[in-house]
Amino acid sequence: MEGLLRHSHTMSSIHHYWHSGLHIASELALPEWDAFACGPANADVRIVLSDLPCPDCPSDGSVAGGDVMRFAVDGIGGWQVERGRVITLHPGLTAGPAELRLFTLGSAWGAIGYQRGFAMWHGSAVERAGRTVLFCGDQGAGKSTMAAMLCKDGARLVADDLSRIESSEGEGRGGPVIHPSSSRIKLWREAVEHIGWQDRILQRDYLREDKFHCAAPNLLGEESVFQLTDIVVLSEGELTRLSRLTGHEALSEVMRATLYRSEMVDALGAWATQGAHIARVLARSRAWKLTRPKNYTDTLPRLLLERNVFA
Repeated sequence: MEGLLRHSHTMSSIHHYWHSGLHIASELALPEWDAFACGPANADVRIVLSDLPCPDCPSDGSVAGGDVMRFAVDGIGGWQVERGRVITLHPGLTAGPAELRLFTLGSAWGAIGYQRGFAMWHGSAVERAGRTVLFCGDQGAGKSTMAAMLCKDGARLVADDLSRIESSEGEGRGGPVIHPSSSRIKLWREAVEHIGWQDRILQRDYLREDKFHCAAPNLLGEESVFQLTDIVVLSEGELTRLSRLTGHEALSEVMRATLYRSEMVDALGAWATQGAHIARVLARSRAWKLTRPKNYTDTLPRLLLERNVFA
């Protein structure tokens, strides 16, 4: 009963969202997904709060299981993700809603996608003039910063962090598509100050006190998906250079730069499935590698335009 009372403020109603082509009914309010709120409907995925301990959750930070996947975060709680349909949260005694949302919308949502056989890519994407470009790379590569600089220049934010990619054409589609996943973008303080987005800060990031969630300008319309035309792999170097990636190099670079939580792919034995997704995407889109010094130069968006990444 104590646990039920502790979390009663998050369970007062069921919250409904349309995200990644799925209807989600959640007992946990998800303000990060407010832009995707919708009316009640039959749920494809349910997010449930439990007062019981997480059954068989590993205590070492690893991921256990496949079709029923479990993981725990020390001091925050455990998550059980079942067959792409149910996320059950087992909050710790001192866990707050922000902490629970962080891992629900990250690792648990990624697990749901993998269990459903989706391609779940880590990166930031923007749309401009009918073309959508996804920036990917290692942690700290500047994915969100590149997206923010382009949004300042008139592009629309499509994704930040984790998104579902559909590699098959689908009915009436001309190529692979990305489902919009965010109306917020996470930026370090230095980037916020350089871009001039101090008035767009919504909250401080839970894990990093010098990083902030910012409201994206140029909000998306009613489009449910966007055609993914280009993938840009970011890397650091002394000189700025943009080059095309093709063949095996494109496949290996994009897989390395976009793959989310490889241990989950291991648990499901899904490497072949994920590789096939990437190969199909690359067959109908362009891949690039952008090497540049780690700075906030405003010439990078112009370089992408001059090289016809958005044309």
